[in-house]
Amino acid sequence: MDKALKGLAAREPSSHLFDDCSENFTSTSTHSGCSQCNIVGQKAPLDFTLKTVMRIAASSSVNWIYRLITNGSYNSVSNHTSLCACSDGQRTSHCSRTHIASTSFCSTALNSWIYPQSTLPLSLMSVLTSPAAEKVEMDFLKKRQLSWEESFRSLYYLFRKNLCSIFYVCTSQFVVMFTADGDSGRSKRTCSAYVSRSTRGLRSLFREHDLCFSMPLCHSKVEQLATEDLVELSEIEKHNLGQTRRPSSLSDVDNTPQSLLAFNGNKDVHGLYDLLLNYRSFLTFLTGVDIPVLYSPIPFQNAAVSVPEVRCMEMRPANHIADSIKEDSSSGGDCTAGLCYTLEITDAYIPPWIICNICALLGSQGRFEASFVTESTSIGLNAVLETIFGKSDSEALASEVLEKTDIFGMSEATVTPHLRLGLLKSLKYCNGSYTASISPA
Repeated sequence: MDKALKGLAAREPSSHLFDDCSENFTSTSTHSGCSQCNIVGQKAPLDFTLKTVMRIAASSSVNWIYRLITNGSYNSVSNHTSLCACSDGQRTSHCSRTHIASTSFCSTALNSWIYPQSTLPLSLMSVLTSPAAEKVEMDFLKKRQLSWEESFRSLYYLFRKNLCSIFYVCTSQFVVMFTADGDSGRSKRTCSAYVSRSTRGLRSLFREHDLCFSMPLCHSKVEQLATEDLVELSEIEKHNLGQTRRPSSLSDVDNTPQSLLAFNGNKDVHGLYDLLLNYRSFLTFLTGVDIPVLYSPIPFQNAAVSVPEVRCMEMRPANHIADSIKEDSSSGGDCTAGLCYTLEITDAYIPPWIICNICALLGSQGRFEASFVTESTSIGLNAVLETIFGKSDSEALASEVLEKTDIFGMSEATVTPHLRLGLLKSLKYCNGSYTASISPA
């Protein structure tokens, strides 16, 4: 009875979990402009945005997922030591591939490697960076910054050596995603990078350093003004005391998903890496906050295993409570009848490799539903799908791409062109296929 009452207070899942699988999602997954698409197969659609919450509802117990996430992470720490020990020189390629390949799926697939392990709050940073800060505090911040630079170099080195196909740099203002197309075993791959949000000043900075980028989600032609034109316009504004106004579309897109920047090609991606590595000199608006957080599916120097918070719950729909009371009072009653098992996974950031691997594990056990909360600063990162599909939503092209077995190093994922201009709101898996609810970006 206690379990039943606790279940009534749970926020998730939908009461339609046990409906016929041929039915579409309920109205809760289709309002607010959401669309749906079907993906045949056991691989979950790959959403490149970062999530903060994943809620799962299944018809069988999900406690085993909880154990894999919390216990499996500790089994992977020994591999980290071995990997870092051989991360220099020519031995990197051989050693890294050996240890990554030998790590079991359940030990690492449900966790991320991050640096730093925790972020300093703004209140503490204001004390540490104040003029009254003592030498001890200043030394602490300097060492922290140097360790971050060391970690970023290590991760980028693994990325360029084809040992890592995707990783994230998360700042307080935007998220940067680095990706490399093709299989990790190829001798040379084309790299891309995406800055989720930008401002006019940031775009001007990139142009001043001869970095070429596009704005695939922005349809304003005014953005193509040269840097010299923008400087001249600023001078005119100053002398006319604000009477001259620059076109509103220039500022309207700032800090929105439409301001996403795409860098394609190894030269421009490396230039972006250099600027981020030295962000304290170039991106002064980030100097008052803690160092950016690095997220990777593989270990890198100074990295620690990130274990999200996991909560398991049992829920029994209201129409089953009366029946369960009667069954509990009789010797032949089944106390698990009508139970729905839920799992809530929360973290500052939940990257796509964790989402896809959890879906793969759940799908192997039967049907389930999942809903997501997206980190707002990462919205728009699915623009990377344009490098795969172009601007076409052709089903024939989709079928051709879906045949790939390893997309950005994630063997348990597939891609769909329907996510190119949106993000994954929820998933329903049943009878070997997914129904995805997609929200516009």
